[in-house]
Amino acid sequence: MCAKLLRVNHVPKDFREPFIVSGYRSCRSSFSACIRSAFSLNNETFNFWTHFASFVYFTWLFTQWLWYEFRFDVDPFTYPLQVYLASVSLYMLVSSIAHLFNCMSERAHHICFFMDYSAISIYSLSCCIMYNVYVFPKSWINSTFHTVYIPCSVINSLLCTSLGCVARFVNWKALRVSAFAVKYLFCSFPLLYRCIFCEDDDCQDPNAIQFHVYQFILCAVTVAVYATHFPEVLAPGKFDVFGHSHQFFHILSGIANYCQLQGNILDMQYRRDYLLSVSPMPTFANTAGVALFALIINIAIIGIFTGMIWKKQHLRRVKSRQGILTIDWENSNNNAFKNGKVH
Repeated sequence: MCAKLLRVNHVPKDFREPFIVSGYRSCRSSFSACIRSAFSLNNETFNFWTHFASFVYFTWLFTQWLWYEFRFDVDPFTYPLQVYLASVSLYMLVSSIAHLFNCMSERAHHICFFMDYSAISIYSLSCCIMYNVYVFPKSWINSTFHTVYIPCSVINSLLCTSLGCVARFVNWKALRVSAFAVKYLFCSFPLLYRCIFCEDDDCQDPNAIQFHVYQFILCAVTVAVYATHFPEVLAPGKFDVFGHSHQFFHILSGIANYCQLQGNILDMQYRRDYLLSVSPMPTFANTAGVALFALIINIAIIGIFTGMIWKKQHLRRVKSRQGILTIDWENSNNNAFKNGKVH
């Protein structure tokens, strides 16, 4: 039996989405109720499935097709691609989990999206690790910027997670969007420069450049849809279950990931000999090791903000109890005065 869905005025402020009027689940849902909600219509159903389906697809690509196609188990040059594919699967799985279980409680709601922001940050860092090896313009390889690119990307990743979590506390979506936009622009700057200027035969493979351009176009459209809440902004309540902006955000980002993957695969194949002639072979330490280090720090950041949520809610409960006790004490005194029992 499907749980009763709620309207926006029946759920706490933190659970509300702009221009989504109905289809909300109870903010005290059980684990089993959350699981069942994936198979019934509510305003998170397609948010879950659009990313879970992408998670299944990219995981299949990683473990079944590309693993054997590019000999992932014996070729260190594919390490950056493997890190990227693992991060795509990770952020899509975590996003699916966040959308499915965020209605269990207020604390769970925040923690789910703390995890979501962290997974996106790890994905962004993994893109930088892949770009660092495969797509840098020839004139930038071994430059000062190339040297500091990964350390700066790690710092950006940690800042993005932290600012994303802070934005939930202060309810400032623009801060979260800006943090991830800056991270994306920094990460993509070498590739964007290469696509625009095509220096030193950097565009000899037109198919790779074509996929990169598609990725940039799709990302621009994705950000525009996410930021403007199109189409539900035009007709609040009409796209509550199907067709709202967050679903398009998931679908478009998945297609952008596919274009990103194809472009980097072509660069990895076409530029391999040149890249290995000017740079050392990638190692586990400077690819997966960097991503794992950032993941551990991200988990620590989530732990810190989770503790802050726990403390905030504990103080709220204490104040609530004190308020109730104060009211009861004042009422008892007033009754005593009225009954003449206090002298």
